[in-house]
Amino acid sequence: MMTYYKNLSPIVRFFVHFVTLMLLFYAFYYSSIYENYIMPGLLNFEAKMAKLFLSIFGIKTEVTGDSIHNNVEGVSIKGGCDGMEATFLYIAAVLSLPLVAAKYKYPALIYGLIILVILNIIRIAGLFLAKIHYPSIFEFLHLHGGVVIFMMISIVMWLIWVQWVMKKTNVPQ
Repeated sequence: MMTYYKNLSPIVRFFVHFVTLMLLFYAFYYSSIYENYIMPGLLNFEAKMAKLFLSIFGIKTEVTGDSIHNNVEGVSIKGGCDGMEATFLYIAAVLSLPLVAAKYKYPALIYGLIILVILNIIRIAGLFLAKIHYPSIFEFLHLHGGVVIFMMISIVMWLIWVQWVMKKTNVPQ
C-alpha cells in the first residue's frame, strides 16, 4: 500500500494530504471540544490583542469576552471571524507539499502562523474602526472583504513560500 502511495504523482499526493488535513481540521473546528473549550479563549485573546493594537493609535476600547467596544459601538468576534480557516488552509498546504524537507516546512509554519495571527488582529481592529467610521460598508467588509482577502493572503503567502522553496532546493521551474 505504501509503495503504491509513494508511486503516485506529487500532485495527487498533495491533493490527498491537503484534503485529509482540511477534513480533519473541519471535524475538529466544528467539534464541541473546540467550540466550548478552545474557541472562547481564542476569541477573547484576539479581542484583547485587537484592543492592544487599537491602543497604539490612541483608540480606547474595552474587551468583554469576545467583544471589543467603546462608548459608541462594538464588534463581537465569532467563529469564522477567528482567522482559523485561512490559517489552517496555509498550514495544510505547507504540510501537504511533497518532496520538500521538513527543514523548509518548519520555518514556513512558524513565520506563516505569526504573520497570519498578526494580520488577523489587524483585520479585527480594522473591522472595529469600519463599524465606527464607515458603518454602511461594515457588513460588506465583514462578510466578504475581510474573509476573502484574508483567505487570499494565506494562499499568496503559500505561493511565495513554494517559489522560495523551489529556488532554494533547485527544483526546475
